Amino acid sequence: MNKARKNQLAFLFLAIIMIPMGIYLNYSDIVNGQFSEAIMCFFLGTSALMMAYLSPHLYPKDERTKEIIGKSMTANYFTLFAAITILFLIVGALEPNTLSATQVLTILFCIMVTSIPLTMVIYSKLI
Repeated sequence: MNKARKNQLAFLFLAIIMIPMGIYLNYSDIVNGQFSEAIMCFFLGTSALMMAYLSPHLYPKDERTKEIIGKSMTANYFTLFAAITILFLIVGALEPNTLSATQVLTILFCIMVTSIPLTMVIYSKLI
């Protein structure tokens, strides 16, 4: 079995475990209207699912792979810059102590872990 297929199965297995576990861990907090600290588990599962899709596109290490990764990293630079700016404005505009530093970092982590493979999926369709 080639490396792309092995990685695809590993990512798929990880996604199948993490997405339901993330839903289970976050359900009660979301229903109660609270910020869930375990939301990262769900977003790591969705990221693993996107990486399972991307595995055949990224592991042949050719020019197309380099172009997908390069364009994706450029798009992610602006995505993360915009996310940091929006979080900075939201935290500054809301009343004090609405979001803790841990919550802001959790939100930023979730955006980052989702946007990187998502832009790769978009560019794998376009290129």
